Amino acid sequence: MTDSLSRLAHVSAVIWALMLASGCAYQGLSIDQHYLRYSARLPEKNKIFVCSAYTCRTQTEFKFTSEDVAKLRSLMAEPKSSAGPAEERVRIGHTLAWMEKRIGDTVGTSADRPGDDFSGAGDPTQMDCVDVATNLTSYLLVLETNGLIKHHVVGPLYVKEDIRKGLSGWTHYAAMLVENQTKQKYAVDGWLLPSGKEPEIVEVEKWYIDDREIALKSSL
Repeated sequence: MTDSLSRLAHVSAVIWALMLASGCAYQGLSIDQHYLRYSARLPEKNKIFVCSAYTCRTQTEFKFTSEDVAKLRSLMAEPKSSAGPAEERVRIGHTLAWMEKRIGDTVGTSADRPGDDFSGAGDPTQMDCVDVATNLTSYLLVLETNGLIKHHVVGPLYVKEDIRKGLSGWTHYAAMLVENQTKQKYAVDGWLLPSGKEPEIVEVEKWYIDDREIALKSSL
């Protein structure tokens, strides 16, 4: 029995050491599976359910009006020149900022403090990275449903972590866009920004923690 316990302790120590020596970046669950995991509701055309209070504990219904949709169409209107994927990502960033402010001023999440803090859990005005990533995915799905995204598709949420970094490498979520032509994946993340500011839209390899710093990369 002593030998068995000793071997078990050794194996556990090796596994723990491997974990400490690595990080990972991966495409997470499908959109449907992610929403199911957090008991979140998917958008219903122009109606969304805004996540807050950390890990979607609170979900507040919000419906874009016809005037709101007209504003989205105006913001996402493709220019006659210089149109393309990169330019579309700029328009998407502007539009997501407008959507976040429009929604936040109505449901109370405009009071969200950037990042996380201990007092935010359970507070319906505050959002962690799961809330932010889920909401951004919902906003993108509304744009996609209305035919306003032409050079990208909305992808599953993206996840990255590096536990060697401690709290600065904690598991982090982002919404994701995939460019149609190149299939390049872009993380869409506004967690560290004040509510209503344009989210970061950057290649997943460079988002949060540069992949070059991560020893292990896996795909789910």
